[in-house]
Amino acid sequence: MAASSSSSNPVDWEILVPAGPALAFHTGCVINNCLYIHGGVSRCGSTTPADKLYRLSLEEPLWNEVRAPGCPAISHHTCIVQENRYMVLIGGWNGKKRTGDIFVFDTVEEKWITPHCEGFPHDAGLSSHTATPLANGEILILGREGSLRIQRRTGNAFLLTGNVKKGFTFAEFSRGVTSRSGHTTNIIGSNMIVIGGRQDNLLELQNGFSSSHLTSAVCLEKIVPICATLQPMSKLPSGRKHHIAMSGPCGVFIHGGEAFYGLTREPVGDMYFIKIKPSVQFFNLSTSKVCRSGHICFTNGSKIFIHGGFTGKSFVCCDLYELKIAESPSVNKGPSSASKRTRSSLT
Repeated sequence: MAASSSSSNPVDWEILVPAGPALAFHTGCVINNCLYIHGGVSRCGSTTPADKLYRLSLEEPLWNEVRAPGCPAISHHTCIVQENRYMVLIGGWNGKKRTGDIFVFDTVEEKWITPHCEGFPHDAGLSSHTATPLANGEILILGREGSLRIQRRTGNAFLLTGNVKKGFTFAEFSRGVTSRSGHTTNIIGSNMIVIGGRQDNLLELQNGFSSSHLTSAVCLEKIVPICATLQPMSKLPSGRKHHIAMSGPCGVFIHGGEAFYGLTREPVGDMYFIKIKPSVQFFNLSTSKVCRSGHICFTNGSKIFIHGGFTGKSFVCCDLYELKIAESPSVNKGPSSASKRTRSSLT
């Protein structure tokens, strides 16, 4: 059920590796030009997470399982990279409960590490949250944090400090954030941009942050000329969750997810771009035939990839796509009546 890679859209997905691990609600990262993916679920509605780790070299695109003792079984978790070596997994569902546990995979020695961790509430757990590295080395954790099993969302947030050798410490984050689950978090300049994870209040902006720039996709600069041929959207898109959002120096690219419109909640192929300066503006790039939710997104700076996720009503995908952005786009302008929106009007 892989979508066709041919498209007349100036921005769309092109299939890179058609076969691989079929997973959704997994996590992944790029280390030394290799893609790593871990955990997730292999079928719709499953509460049993996978305990597998896979690696793909961008120089030889073929998925291989990395087998090492102690690989945890988790889904709906996040990961960040430290020292361009360690894949740090944070929180998630372990098949019985949501947790605040941390596991680390050392990509050099190819072994799993369970570091010392403290400060997380003993009666709480994380799932479908986000983990965003900050310039000072701290990790901002946003998203659902509540009791271990009850499906409720709260607006709690944490700052995670530490490293593999010294261990990690959670601390409550003092700023209030709205309750979200299945959202995305990106930082551009001093702005934190939280998107989706609820039916209303699609976009939340807070300033006073500084990104680590480790995950910035410079290739997104090529979308700016495309946006120049479009009219900004006159109103925000509908709410959505389990989409992907990738940031670059100039804005945030959004794809897919489970949108809160219509009678069904099947994954969509919506693609948007958000410009932050001089004011917040949303641009509707196009609708891709690649409809996904619960997929994951990677970047090595020059390229952007997505893997897996759900499509249709319940199909779990195994393919890997690369985002293709036209150098010389030919895009029709939107209706002349569409008005530009200011930052204050969109928030």
